[in-house]
Amino acid sequence: MLSCAAVGSLLFATALRAAPIAPVEVPASSFPADYLHSVSLALATQPFYASHLLNSFQNQLTAVCAISAAPAAAAYLEKAATADGVTLAQLRASVGRDALAPETAAALLIANSLTRPGQFREVVDGLETLKPSLGRHAAAALRAASGPGDGRVLAALRAAGERRPQAEGLTYGPDGRWATMFDGSPAPRAGFEDDAPRVDPNAQDVSARSRLPALTKPQ
Repeated sequence: MLSCAAVGSLLFATALRAAPIAPVEVPASSFPADYLHSVSLALATQPFYASHLLNSFQNQLTAVCAISAAPAAAAYLEKAATADGVTLAQLRASVGRDALAPETAAALLIANSLTRPGQFREVVDGLETLKPSLGRHAAAALRAASGPGDGRVLAALRAAGERRPQAEGLTYGPDGRWATMFDGSPAPRAGFEDDAPRVDPNAQDVSARSRLPALTKPQ
């Protein structure tokens, strides 16, 4: 005969097996709202900001469409987004707080279309709300993306412009340096410096990105 303790243990184990597994909560990303707020700050103070943003977007898009590999495209966009000398960690902390330079805003927009296409639709709709035709022109430029570059990148850019469903993460790369920018991770602590060397997007050794330290929040 089983003891009371044994019966209790058996009932507890049975209850555990029968209990439904609680879904894991994925944190919602604040990037769309943060990005749109930074763009709105720039639109309010710079009369021709929308035009400068679209010009930068088109120029960077042309460059990305000529790059032969997705990791090198990610490296190019990182370089464009941090042209003012900031690190990706510093940029992540500033989005939503400061106005974005047109070049930075354009690079983030292209990277977002490749990295988080579902989120990109929310961002481009927000741009259209902030400034009529801004989101529409950006989407049209993506739909027309063409060049001698990586076929997967070109297809993903066009799909983003056409609002077609697609897999996420094309430009993440093995080091995940764009992760905290778009995926809802907290911004790195103030003072954290990502001092990884800049990557030449034209370098033949495009696998160099996999050897860079990851942009993650320090423990």
